[in-house]
Amino acid sequence: MPTGVLLICASVLFASPLIGQESGVIELQALHPLAADEAVEIQLVTGPMPRGARLEVMTEQGELLGTVRSLGIPNAPRGETATIPVPRSALVEGRLRLRLQIVQSGAAARPPQPSEIRHVNLVTVPASR
Repeated sequence: MPTGVLLICASVLFASPLIGQESGVIELQALHPLAADEAVEIQLVTGPMPRGARLEVMTEQGELLGTVRSLGIPNAPRGETATIPVPRSALVEGRLRLRLQIVQSGAAARPPQPSEIRHVNLVTVPASR
């Protein structure tokens, strides 16, 4: 692994094909079994989200892995970039099923719209990182 990071799932340019219409669940597949000295992270880029909103990234079972908060810049064309560590126990047979939801004050949590998720990548990194 010369670069120290190995991309193990392709970018999701328009996440809608991978996001369940109503469930907000996506599945990412590892390209190889993890070595003992490797860890897994989710790298994601959001699109613009409503002011004060946050994207919650959870396992399919509801374990919160991390959140990405909107900076609240109205009509900002760029979103936020985040890296979220993933416990090995969240991988099942090399797959990671995630539930994504947008949470904002005064509204029920909902699955993200396709424009609110630009990229979702699963990467391996050195475990010591």
